[in-house]
Amino acid sequence: MPNPNRPRIALALSGSDPSGGAGLEADLKVFQSHGVYGMAVPTLLTVQNTLGVRRVKTLEPAFFEEQVAFLLEDIFPDAIKIGAIGDRRMLQALVRLLSQERFAKVPVVIDTVMGATSGASLFDMRGLSEFIDRLLPRAAVITPNVPEFDLLTGKATTPENAAEHLHAFGRDKPYAILLKGGHFPGPPMDFLWHAGALRSYTGERIDTPHTHGTGCALASALAANLALGLPVPEAAAQARAYVREAIRRNPGLGNGRGPLGLHVAR
Repeated sequence: MPNPNRPRIALALSGSDPSGGAGLEADLKVFQSHGVYGMAVPTLLTVQNTLGVRRVKTLEPAFFEEQVAFLLEDIFPDAIKIGAIGDRRMLQALVRLLSQERFAKVPVVIDTVMGATSGASLFDMRGLSEFIDRLLPRAAVITPNVPEFDLLTGKATTPENAAEHLHAFGRDKPYAILLKGGHFPGPPMDFLWHAGALRSYTGERIDTPHTHGTGCALASALAANLALGLPVPEAAAQARAYVREAIRRNPGLGNGRGPLGLHVAR
């Protein structure tokens, strides 16, 4: 018998960050803070702390697929968040997974993670065309930052030409694009391309070194909001507000780029 009190469920498929500031560990905290039941299967492991990423190890795709398949025999998600992928074999495993008909109505948020701030590679760039052509079309929303969007489009994006580039790249795509503008100079400006319309969001830059995992938190908050049934524009606006408050309430941990205060209530 279905449980009338069943919580909404989100599944994170991403890398692991032992410091807890990003990756699966952060995703689960974000899901919990939104009142969403979180599940997680790792794509890769890292040797990492707030000072940077020292080593990356992509997990065996066959084992990853077995984990996901057995998990979903028992509990099925209302939304999926995909983060760091690692190598092309894991990319192909994700394509096989999301090509299944049962995921047709499950919103997928893809955080287009290409590398860590420290410079460590979290994606095999030889798979970029396959990533764009085969995986991204399975998404409801993708959340690139500016350097990642530049890799996707092959163009340099500025606040002045962002609308033009989003229209050119996004007009024939089945997914929305939430472009994170933290790399732009001056006050951060984000853009949402959705259903042929462009929205922009601005805010004051928060002066703090504790911004580790902001991209992970935004994508997982967006996935949580979609799991709760919010439409994409509202889910994106609420995810942005959540992350900004989490930055303000950071716990001040670590000797590098410290984590956010992901305990912030929705």
